[in-house]
Amino acid sequence: MKKPLFFLVFMLFSCAAEHNFSKDKPLFNASAVLVSYKSVADMNDAYFEIRENNFFEFYRQLFDSVKNSSYPGRYTKNGDTLMLHFYNPKGTEMLGSKAIIDAEKNNIRFFK
Repeated sequence: MKKPLFFLVFMLFSCAAEHNFSKDKPLFNASAVLVSYKSVADMNDAYFEIRENNFFEFYRQLFDSVKNSSYPGRYTKNGDTLMLHFYNPKGTEMLGSKAIIDAEKNNIRFFK
């Protein structure tokens, strides 16, 4: 009996996150990319883009072709730290909820 209840609550929160992005998607699409970071791997490169209006997007791309996963979100700035708020909780699982940018070295570090 507890498993169906847990599943139902999980589905409601998942849908709520996607619904929030649907509401923000036009503003997200209209926001220009301010800074982009790239991590190169053998087959699947990863990108993190900071956009106008406090949006960001983490995505993966296979062989410089089509995005095969996308995790958009919003950020707030606390000193030199970006507080990341992903629409999909899986983004937080992969990268964490905080990031520090070193502009001199042109890199970004993620942590929980």
